[in-house]
Amino acid sequence: MKKAMIMPIVFSVIFVCMVGLYSLIFFIIKIPLLIKIIVFLIITGLAATMIYLLLQRNRELKEEEENDFSKY
Repeated sequence: MKKAMIMPIVFSVIFVCMVGLYSLIFFIIKIPLLIKIIVFLIITGLAATMIYLLLQRNRELKEEEENDFSKY
């Protein structure tokens, strides 16, 4: 694994964990079920987007590596 791939992975894991832990607050306090479902959908959407962006970034890094080899 390249060094350039480590930081996006670390950032993504930290971001998803922080958002997940923050969302627990909404499930502990007493609020209507509809709001809890909306919060859950938003959190799930954020986590899915972050994972998608991580995969896209890793593909870009691999393509850059392949393009660097083709220069020589």
